[in-house]
Formats: sequence, C-alpha cells, structure tokens
Amino acid sequence: MDKLFLNHKQSVYGFFNVFRLKKKKYGIIIAVVMMRKYDIAIIGAGAAGISCALACKQKNPNKTIIILEQNDRIGKKILKTGNGKCNLGNVHLYETSYYNWNYIQNKMKQFDVIKYFKKMGIMTKQDEQGRLYPYSETAASIVDILRYELERQEIIVQCSFMVTNIIKDKNFIIQGMQDSIEAEKIVVATGSLAQEKTNGYQLLERLGHHITPLSPRLVPIKVEEKVKPLQGIRVKCLAKANGFQEYGEILFKETGLSGILALNLSRYVNKKDEIILDFAPEKSFLELKEYIKGLENRDLSMMLRGLLPKMLILDILKKADTIETIANMIKNYRLTVKDLYGYEFAQITRGGVDMAEIKEDFASKIIKNLYIVGEVLDVDGECGGYNLMFAWMSGSIVGENI
Repeated sequence: MDKLFLNHKQSVYGFFNVFRLKKKKYGIIIAVVMMRKYDIAIIGAGAAGISCALACKQKNPNKTIIILEQNDRIGKKILKTGNGKCNLGNVHLYETSYYNWNYIQNKMKQFDVIKYFKKMGIMTKQDEQGRLYPYSETAASIVDILRYELERQEIIVQCSFMVTNIIKDKNFIIQGMQDSIEAEKIVVATGSLAQEKTNGYQLLERLGHHITPLSPRLVPIKVEEKVKPLQGIRVKCLAKANGFQEYGEILFKETGLSGILALNLSRYVNKKDEIILDFAPEKSFLELKEYIKGLENRDLSMMLRGLLPKMLILDILKKADTIETIANMIKNYRLTVKDLYGYEFAQITRGGVDMAEIKEDFASKIIKNLYIVGEVLDVDGECGGYNLMFAWMSGSIVGENI
C-alpha cells in the first residue's frame, strides 16, 4: 500500500495481505489470505467520484478510501469537456437547465461552484453565457490538480480495475476481473454511456434499482431532409421544437444538425418531431417581406447573401419562389427529426437510476450504505457546464454526509 496509484499488475499487493503460518501441516506451509477492507469504496474516478473522495477525506481524515477506475487513468471524460478547456460549471440556473430538476433544484442552488474550486486553489473565469472555466483554459491542468489532491490526502486510486459484480452481505464485496475488495460503504459514480463503456447500470439493477430508459442526448440530430449541400455552414438562428426554443449557432452536417444549439435541442426531440429554425428572429415576417420586396428587380440569390450564407440562400430559393414563401422559409425553416446520433457522439445519456429511489443525500432508498452520484442517475443538463457541475455537487454532498 505504499503507492496510492496502483496499476492492475500491482493490484494483488494493494488488495490482499498474505500471512504465512510458521507451522507446517503435512509438510505444506498454510497461507491465510485476507481480503483487504476499506471504510469506503468509490467506483469511478470521474468528476463525481473524485469530488466525493476529496470531500469525504477532508471531513473524515481517518477513513480509508479507495477509488476503483476501469480506465488506465483518472478523469478521462473531464479532459474532453469544453473542447479541452474544461467547462467546470455555469453561474446561471434555470428550470430547463436539468431534466428531473425538481429532485435537485435546492441542492444545485446551494452549490457555489466558484467557491468550490477556489478552496482547491483553482482560479476560474466566466464567459458571456455564464460558463466557467479554469483560468488556464486547460482541462489537463484540472486533472493534474485533482490527482495531486488525491495523493496529498492519501486516497488510494486503483486504475484498470473493472468491477464485475457487487455483493451486499454485512458489508459490500466488490468483485473485479482478478481481485476483490470489501467495503463498509460504497459510492457508485460510474458515469453514463456517452463516449464511454460502463456497466454501472447493470451493477445497480442487480442490487435492485430501477433504470429508466436510456438514450443519447446532447448529440447531433439526423434529419429526413437532404442537407448535404449545406454541410459545414454555421448560422445563428432561433430554434424551436416541442415547446422549447433557444437562440444560438447551428452547424449543418452531411445528414443533420450539430453545434451547441442542436445539442441542446436533442434533449427535447425524438423521431418524427419537427424543428423550426428562424434565421432572422430580430425581424418580423412583415418586415422581412417588405425587405425582400425592395429587392424585386435584383438577383435575390446575390442580394440575400447579406442576410444568410450563399448555399443556404440557394437552398431556400429552390424551395420558395414568391416573396411571401421566401420570407416564410427564412422565418420558418422546417426540418424533421430522423434520429439522434449514437452514444459515441453524445455528451450525456438520458435515463439512469430512478430518482424516486434516491434520498436527499444521494443515498439509496433500497440498499443501506449505498450511494449513487453523477451521470449514472436519471439527471441530465444542457450544454454549458451543467452536467459537470452536477457531478461535482452530487459527489461533494455524499462525501460530506457519508
């Protein structure tokens, strides 16, 4: 146990004590193998798992804590956030910020993400949308600091440890591919299926928890219409779907829509739903109609380029041939959802452990001494740091209360 970060080959020394008896029986030395026991085992070394371990150790320095991570390093998904700049959180909170908002709104409002990182010695900066980043704007620096804090507080991290089963007896037996450990309490922080492989849902189902239907979200949207000629075009617009609307930037892909606006829309749409894009939200239909009417004797494919990108104008003019229909299409460009892209393109997963089975402190209502945090829960947020902020918050609450 000299090393706090152990690889899989070293794990046998991290998890077992072997005592050789002095007496021989029938000429054979009898060895007694004892499973190493911890006060708390945390499954997953992402934002939720790490924040949980740090908060717990700060409040209970004498507790023995181990984090089990299936990857060969910690914070793998943290490195991807904010396009590598690490979008730590957001200062703005709305009802639409999270799915299942009613379960977490009080806790989210009380969580001061700026103060949280300031205590860790991390200076943050805020952009015009309220998104928070480390001042370095480098996700790797956050992972480095988290790793340093884990080492400083003597929290053991076992990487390349894939949990295959959890058995609840008097304590928990956590079984891996080669090793097993015992823990009085466990925290499941396995994350979601978005750009990752996790069996956290199956592990929790076996323990009696209900998993709500899973689907990729914050993901590009495939549409039924042919948009390949528009591929690569970025345009700001107001997007509407199923009662939700938001202004932002859309990026046309070969078969659909991407960009932050499309990712947020993906939280509200399903197959066959209609998306309406308003490319001139500051102008009314009548204002736009009068503007186009003033260009009647000119080449509209050229004159309207001051309003929208060339290929988008050409696409609209192919489908509309009167002033009224052109103005209407600019204000109401309609697309039909064919499908959502897969988990490999998603930032989050809709669905997870049913929140009705979770207490205020993120303890399980079904299994005593089991806690569940982060993305494996049926909570998901929009783009802008909300999902990472929920992970910090839920992990911290468990760490402080466990």
